[in-house]
Amino acid sequence: MKKLIANSFKYFILLIIGIVLLFFAFKDQDLNLLLEDLKKAQYKWVFASIFFANLAHLLRAYRWRMMISSLGHGTPTLMNTFYAVLIGYLANLAFPRMGEVSRCGVINKTDKIPIVKLIGTVVAERLIDLLMLGIITFLAVILQFGLLSDFLYNNLLIKLSGSTGQFTLLVFAFCMMILTLILFYIFKNREKMGIWVRFHNFYLDIRSGILSVTSMENKAGFIIYSILIWIMYGLSIYLCFIALKATSGLGALEALSTLVFSSLAMIAPVQGGIGAFHWMVSEGLTIYGIDKSNGLAFALLLHSSQTLIILITGSISLILLFISSPKKISNEQAGNY
Repeated sequence: MKKLIANSFKYFILLIIGIVLLFFAFKDQDLNLLLEDLKKAQYKWVFASIFFANLAHLLRAYRWRMMISSLGHGTPTLMNTFYAVLIGYLANLAFPRMGEVSRCGVINKTDKIPIVKLIGTVVAERLIDLLMLGIITFLAVILQFGLLSDFLYNNLLIKLSGSTGQFTLLVFAFCMMILTLILFYIFKNREKMGIWVRFHNFYLDIRSGILSVTSMENKAGFIIYSILIWIMYGLSIYLCFIALKATSGLGALEALSTLVFSSLAMIAPVQGGIGAFHWMVSEGLTIYGIDKSNGLAFALLLHSSQTLIILITGSISLILLFISSPKKISNEQAGNY
């Protein structure tokens, strides 16, 4: 009960942080003008943007399926894997980072694959995504060095200086020190606490999931899918540019930079990137001469459309999963007789 209350309080605080960021993003903006811009948007391009974003989700499901297959516990159907990915995104809208565990739970339920090993594959997937984001950031900065280097310096390095930045760093250092002390205590008392064997087994399962990338047969295909996922994300942003008059003149390089800004915002531990996404994307677009109001209109259009489709497709996936699971159990039981 105490753990439930603690987790609920934590997610509530994260939600409040997201709302505060959203407030600061929209503060001093003319909401009527913002709504007018959204009314004038060409929604055929928004639907095209949504299509490519969903194609990225499908490719992600296929790539994850390849990783799961290499574990040696069977291969889930592409449909089940796609359901799991969408349900994971749906869970992230309510609880940050819960989606990673949720989608592993779905595959564990449908295909009886050990959940700890599945978590290991998700860890590996996130590490690869982090590497891809690093490559994309590097490309964006190299191709637009003058613009992006100044923006990153002014919005990151300077934020870490001064009294506010120093306080942030002190809080971070204090949290890291507490975490280190907790880990040291657990390690020192591992035998007395009776968790060493369980921790070691957990580590081995996680490790096998992470190393699933190295044991895949089609490594070239895995790399191609990883690249295609990020190309689809970039295309969804570019098509959303066209939907608004103010951003219709932006091109591929601007979409590349916006992909970096939006991805960094989504890393923030708030539900669905709310607030952080709108602030980061709108601030980033100012370096291309897009004023804050138009930048917020774009961020709102992109974030809302993709969030809405996740709510719809994630909910449908959840319903279909509940419908198909009883049938599967009945078929298995019939086969045993």
